[in-house]
Amino acid sequence: MPTKSSHTIFQKRLYSIKELVALIGVTEWFWRSQIWDGRLPFIQVGKKMLIDSRDLEDFIEKHKMQY
Repeated sequence: MPTKSSHTIFQKRLYSIKELVALIGVTEWFWRSQIWDGRLPFIQVGKKMLIDSRDLEDFIEKHKMQY
């Protein structure tokens, strides 16, 4: 019978703007403008703005386009 592990594996949930640039490939100013315009929620930790991966997924879904 398999035993349950007492270890929990966490997935990354919060991303800095610089991490979003590396991950998705648009500029820091793009992400900042989305935050400032109220299109992308953020978490403020000191001076750092962090983006929740769930909000990022919602942002991507809302901005999908088809021709």
